[in-house]
Amino acid sequence: MKKKLIPLLLAAWMICLPGVTASAAVKNVADQIVVTGYDAKADYTALMMAALKDGSSYALQMGAIYERQRNLKIDDMRLTQYEKTYYFSKYSTVEEIREAMKPKPKPSYTPEDLDLLARIINAEAGCDWIPDWVQRMVGSVVLNRVKSKYFPNTIREVIYQPGQYGPVYNGSINKKPSQRVIDNARYILENGGNCPENVTGQSGYITGGGLYTSYYDQILGTTIYFCYT
Repeated sequence: MKKKLIPLLLAAWMICLPGVTASAAVKNVADQIVVTGYDAKADYTALMMAALKDGSSYALQMGAIYERQRNLKIDDMRLTQYEKTYYFSKYSTVEEIREAMKPKPKPSYTPEDLDLLARIINAEAGCDWIPDWVQRMVGSVVLNRVKSKYFPNTIREVIYQPGQYGPVYNGSINKKPSQRVIDNARYILENGGNCPENVTGQSGYITGGGLYTSYYDQILGTTIYFCYT
């Protein structure tokens, strides 16, 4: 069980600061605390919302700590289906944080879009040891091509465009993707890609307008290059 920060102890520590009032102490107290633990069962989003509902300076400082614990939990438990947030450090008022936390409309996509995108990611970078950012980059290139005037306008047409994706011809696109790959495909469909929109090249060599980034697979001894148009 991970440790939890205890609000009462935090409040007592602030009150005991010599010559500093509680209202003045809470202003910077979150910046002075290093979060090293979390409760695996805690719903930190709900705790953050409760802090916003309270609205006091102390509650906002606790909200900032809950957010840090949530981010730590995401990293530590590898909850890649969730996105880390920085509302309490980026914004300074309750109204701004509430507005930023409002659910954003998700882009529409079909089950076929998700299935095809997951399959091409799986075929190109589906190995267990390949990190999430690389899998998302492969999918991002597909989405960038859909947006580009130089490529077809749908995920299916981009993937099946003649001469583009090898897995279409060697049959590896037909392999069932893992849940992690599906989650990464869904993530970029709902949140956007992780590279500039003019990165439309992905292959085993540098092409187009030059290199954006690359990933060297130490196990397979191969490199995936992501390039500009």
